[in-house]
Amino acid sequence: MPTDLVADAERLSVVGAPVPMLLLDLPTRRILEVSDALLEAVGTTRSEVVGMDATGYLVGGPNPALALLVSGQIEGFETRRDVRYPDGRIERVHIWAHAFDDERPPRHAVFVLDELTGDNAAQWSMSAPGVTVLGTVDSEWRVDRVSSDIQALLGYPPESVRGRAFLAAVHPGDLADLLAGLAHTDRSGESVVERIRLRTAAGGWQWCRVWIASLGEPTSFAFMLRGVGGESVQPDLAHQLHERLSRIAFELDAATALTSAAAQPAEALPRLVELTSRELQVVTALQRGARGADVAKALNLAPSTVRNHLASAYRKLGVSSQVELLAALHRGRLHKDGPPRNT
Repeated sequence: MPTDLVADAERLSVVGAPVPMLLLDLPTRRILEVSDALLEAVGTTRSEVVGMDATGYLVGGPNPALALLVSGQIEGFETRRDVRYPDGRIERVHIWAHAFDDERPPRHAVFVLDELTGDNAAQWSMSAPGVTVLGTVDSEWRVDRVSSDIQALLGYPPESVRGRAFLAAVHPGDLADLLAGLAHTDRSGESVVERIRLRTAAGGWQWCRVWIASLGEPTSFAFMLRGVGGESVQPDLAHQLHERLSRIAFELDAATALTSAAAQPAEALPRLVELTSRELQVVTALQRGARGADVAKALNLAPSTVRNHLASAYRKLGVSSQVELLAALHRGRLHKDGPPRNT
């Protein structure tokens, strides 16, 4: 398909995205297009920003991770930055950057901005095929926790993965890029997205997106895995790009559970590792104080589905109610932090 037609379709897909977003040409850093939701949130016009150097809006210059994205060493990253708007205002925003084409290194990327003042963007209908795996790696680079979905993704029983070296499962050709992303995460405390091959139980290789978040200790990190390949069955390019944006939005949302889930100490509630990633998302959302209806809306699930996930989590964790669950998680947090000091 002609390149200009692809570029036009990318622009149109971004314009209609219901979240504040911009499409960037990575080699030049020029803004190709912005969503209507971003224009409304920021209070500017398309002509004021399209064609401009995006890094000029960042106070202090670009994030070091941008160079890794441009070179293709990582597929995305998150950061919190001070942004200077066209009218001179400066606000701190949370930004997710993600490659948006199939080229390696990528030419185009989308940047999703949230925590904007006055941001009333509509909830995206987020869905994506495949399973999501959550886990953590300790300071010795060994997997100490992994959700039960690992069996569906790579064929390993979860108990066979715990204690194994994470890097031993990575294709040798992808180790350098993975280590570059890990080094950035370790230095900055910010999450990155990698696209690497992981060894399956059958001995083959599965392309995966790996979201990596620092746990605050040197070389230890939390990860989220999703398989890559066969992501769209839509013959129409516009539908393919819409699906791609929806998948990126879904994964950004799922990645927010990464740090929350990893915050639970492994020894505090051992059976937490038996949960699927969805069950873990529901449990950690409740722990943060969300109500069932709020969890359903945030995860784009039916309330009955949330109840089913919760009932399954109860069974696996050996509790019979939300009160018992939260009490067990609270005891685990106290166990991690130690008893209160006398004052």
